[in-house]
Amino acid sequence: MKNNSSKTAWVTGGSSGIGLELTKRLLKDKYQVCIFAHAGIEQAVTELQKLSPAVCGFELDVQNESTMEAKFAEAAATFGAPDLLINSAGISIAKNFDEMSSQEFERQININLVGSRNVAHAALPHLQQAVQQGKRPKIVFIASAAGLVGCYGYTGYCASKFGVIGLAEVLRMELRSKKIDVAVVCPPEVDTPLVTEERKTGSPVTAALKQLGGGTMPVDKACKEIYEGIFSNDFMVIIGAQLRILTKLSRVLPDLYRSQIDKKLDKIIQKFSL
Repeated sequence: MKNNSSKTAWVTGGSSGIGLELTKRLLKDKYQVCIFAHAGIEQAVTELQKLSPAVCGFELDVQNESTMEAKFAEAAATFGAPDLLINSAGISIAKNFDEMSSQEFERQININLVGSRNVAHAALPHLQQAVQQGKRPKIVFIASAAGLVGCYGYTGYCASKFGVIGLAEVLRMELRSKKIDVAVVCPPEVDTPLVTEERKTGSPVTAALKQLGGGTMPVDKACKEIYEGIFSNDFMVIIGAQLRILTKLSRVLPDLYRSQIDKKLDKIIQKFSL
C-alpha cells in the first residue's frame, strides 16, 4: 500500500549481501522498499518485515528486461515511483583468464554490466514519473574496487565492473538535464555470501594482493560507509581509506603504481610457486 508521505527505494540484489544490508538501513530510516533478486526473496522479506512492514519483494533476473518492466510496474503500483534505485545485483567468478570459459566470462558481463543497463533502462519511466511528482530521484550502481584497478584472477569481473563505472559516467551526464542523479559505489572486498562462494575457486595470489586494497571489510562497516556515500553529493563513492589512496595513486602516478604492484605480484607468485 502506498504511503505518499514516505520515500520509496528499489534495491536489486536485495535478498543478500550488500543489497540486504542497505535495505535494512533504508527501512530503519522509514523508507518503503521493494527488493528484487533471482533467489531468496521470500526468506529476505520475512526477515525484513521484522524491521518494518513497508517492504515487498519480487523475483527478478536482471538479464531479462521485458520481465523486469512488468516487475517494476508492480513495484510502482505497490509503493509508487522510486526516490532511490540501488542496483546491487551481481556475480563474481574468481578464475585466471586461461581457466575461465567463454560462458563464465559472458555470464559476468551479462549480469553485472548488461544487467545494470537493463535495470536503469526499465526503471527510467518510473524515475521520470518521480521527477514529475517533484522528486529528485537517484540511481546508485554498486560497482567495485575491481572497476577502478585491475585485480589478478578477475578478468571477467573487472571487465564488467569497469564497464559499470563507464555506464554510470555517461548516465550521469545524460540524465542530469532530466533531474535524475547518478552515483557509483566502489567498495573493496566485502564479507558477503558472494565472496564466500568465490573463495572456493579463487587463487591464493589474488587473496594476497587484495590486502593492498585494505583486505576484506565486514559487511556492517562497509555498508555504513556505502549508505553515507549514497546520500552524499559525490558521484563516485570509494569505500575505505586504503582503497582511496590506492585509487588516487593509480590515477596520478599510474606508472609508479603499476611498478609497485608488479614487484609485489612477483614476490607473491614466487612464494606460492615454491
